[in-house]
Amino acid sequence: MKTEVLLAAYNGEAYIGQQLDSILNQTVPDVRILASDDGSADGTLEILREYQRKYPQRVRVRNRDKRGRFRDRPGRVPAAAMNFFWLLSQADADYVLLSDQDDVWRPDKTEKLLGKMKEIELEEIPALTFSDMEVTDRNLRMISPSFVKYSHSDPGRVGLSQILVENPVTGGSLMMNRALLRQVQTVPADCYMHDWWIALCATCFGTIGWVDEPLYSYRQHGSNQLGARKTGGWEDLRDRMKRGAGVRENYRRMFAQARAFAHTYHDRLSDGQKMVLSAYLALPLQSPAGRARNIARNHFYKSSPIQTWAQCLTIPSFRR
Repeated sequence: MKTEVLLAAYNGEAYIGQQLDSILNQTVPDVRILASDDGSADGTLEILREYQRKYPQRVRVRNRDKRGRFRDRPGRVPAAAMNFFWLLSQADADYVLLSDQDDVWRPDKTEKLLGKMKEIELEEIPALTFSDMEVTDRNLRMISPSFVKYSHSDPGRVGLSQILVENPVTGGSLMMNRALLRQVQTVPADCYMHDWWIALCATCFGTIGWVDEPLYSYRQHGSNQLGARKTGGWEDLRDRMKRGAGVRENYRRMFAQARAFAHTYHDRLSDGQKMVLSAYLALPLQSPAGRARNIARNHFYKSSPIQTWAQCLTIPSFRR
């Protein structure tokens, strides 16, 4: 059984050594690391190469090929996501985990996710497991013992209609089997983020399992690509209403991702899944009242009731 961690790196010299150590110290033996540096201007690549020299059987370092089908797509696929999709295209293992460069894993993270995987996995069926995490500051001081509680998210919301509106799966928390890996090795035309695309594939074509434990430290600092944020309350809603251009861009990316997903997998989706995607893509074309009916009919619910009904007002009008 081969287990491989895909680590996407960019200007991460401050923390990447600590993360590499935590992966190499997993209780599952011989976990391998495939790392990709995306053109760092600091000492990240040198640190990665030093680990490769020290652990030649376990650490491989590659520079992402930005030519051909993996060239950057500004405004369509974020650079960090492109780095992960390139890593996914290079992976060849029975079980694959994703790693950010600045987290720190518990020694039993791989073991716990693999245990859940064995509970839910069926032969040749895509499977994904993911876990909670603790939220810390840059010095690993605790902010919250649970990302799920801190962000008011719900890991049980893994149906297609739910994942379309809100992704419960954080990339650094997931493990996928080889069958799911095969589904996500091609970079999509559009996506909000790689983990969201992977979660959509898992819910449509496979199964998802949850480990109700914080299996790593999710470090928050000024250079995070994405970070933990308290959501779901009135304060968050007021803040959202003030960020007009940013909210509009987020929705544009979400609907672009849904269109790309519907197009990419059209021949494999069930009739019911096609209907859900079609209803979701109709939301920007509807009035607030029409959106409310559509949301209720198709269960396009977010983890917070406030956020759910805020969609009626905050989704901009887009043409398909």
